[in-house]
Amino acid sequence: MYDNLLAQTDVKNSLIGDLRNDRLPPSLLFSGPPASGKLTAALETARLLSCEDSGDWDCPCPACARHRILVHGDLLLLGQRTFPEELTIALEMLERSPGRASAHFFLRAVNKLLRRFDRSLWEGEEGRLAKAAPLLREAEETLSYLDPGAAREGALPKGFAESAAQAAKTCAKLETFVPDAPPVFMVRNMELWARTAPSGRRKTVVVENADRMLDSARNAMLKILEEPPHNVRFILLTSRRAAVMATILSRSRTYPFAARDASAVATVLRRVFRTDEHADSLENYIESRKPFPPARAKALAEAFTGALFVSSQLAADSGLGSYAASLATEAAKSGDRPTAVLDELASATGDFGAKDERLSGSFMQFIKALLDVLGNVLRDPESDTRALILTDRWSRLARDAAVQYGSFNRNPDLLLRVLATTFGDSI
Repeated sequence: MYDNLLAQTDVKNSLIGDLRNDRLPPSLLFSGPPASGKLTAALETARLLSCEDSGDWDCPCPACARHRILVHGDLLLLGQRTFPEELTIALEMLERSPGRASAHFFLRAVNKLLRRFDRSLWEGEEGRLAKAAPLLREAEETLSYLDPGAAREGALPKGFAESAAQAAKTCAKLETFVPDAPPVFMVRNMELWARTAPSGRRKTVVVENADRMLDSARNAMLKILEEPPHNVRFILLTSRRAAVMATILSRSRTYPFAARDASAVATVLRRVFRTDEHADSLENYIESRKPFPPARAKALAEAFTGALFVSSQLAADSGLGSYAASLATEAAKSGDRPTAVLDELASATGDFGAKDERLSGSFMQFIKALLDVLGNVLRDPESDTRALILTDRWSRLARDAAVQYGSFNRNPDLLLRVLATTFGDSI
């Protein structure tokens, strides 16, 4: 049991003991640092709850066979995840170490994304998926050509690599349709799904980044956790336990996942990702595969914010807190105006994916980084009233730009240029 959960001995033993003694609670909270194995443990728990035989990873029962490639009908996945990075890593594995294990890893990576579009979750809201529907059909058709069982050590079936690359491109476009957090309609649909009989032994609902749910979705989630069906297990994942609704915490048993040390990280990289590459953490390894790395997004967001302060006549010595003052000072030294930073941003993101589909999510990445930077300014007690009012206004405008982009498909470059104008810069 849990052979694929590496360097988490304590939580592994706790889960095995609770499963064997039938003490697994209706609601479980897997809490720990990013990339600490929480989803791996959740998916393995779902498989074990459905298993009709030995419980071994290579168990021959039909339920385990479907769970291993994440297509079992008694499993529901919700929540945001780093899909493009995982697919990039999976493609690298297929090239570096072709064979059954890499093919299997790739198929699971794709299905982690596709399960977010389960019909049960979107029932009654199909119109929201109108633009995603062709991509879903294309991805499912491509997957029909991918059979990890036909792979053997050191070799892939003919055409597998090409089909995998095509599937990854399609999934990169699909990822933009996954909500940042499960909306309330999705949680309510999940409740309806959970209250119907399972096709096998038990149903499992896995919610990634459960702390990101909005209040309406949290309250809907709390409703079913208060009276859970006896044949369903709810597994909530979070890297920020303190941000989870207190009443949800009180109805869930927490299983703490520890941060992995350097030796454990090297073991996971070697055994799971089949690479000897060095990384300080698995999170850094995964994020390094982003076409637009978070560190780059943050640097440009800081440069943009600093230029905004300078163009708004707020210099480092005019009531800014230490963080905002440092941004303004750097911007003043470089002489960059907000529009110049936006030019650099457009170049770094291939015009926000127009020239490179892998960068199609870069606009939202930049907006997130920008909101994080503005949030740091707002939390600085040294900032004066004028700076705080201006920063709060910029934050609201940035969030509105995200809505305009996500809901109305507005041009991302134009949205940012309008932002720069609204913020006080002249184009």
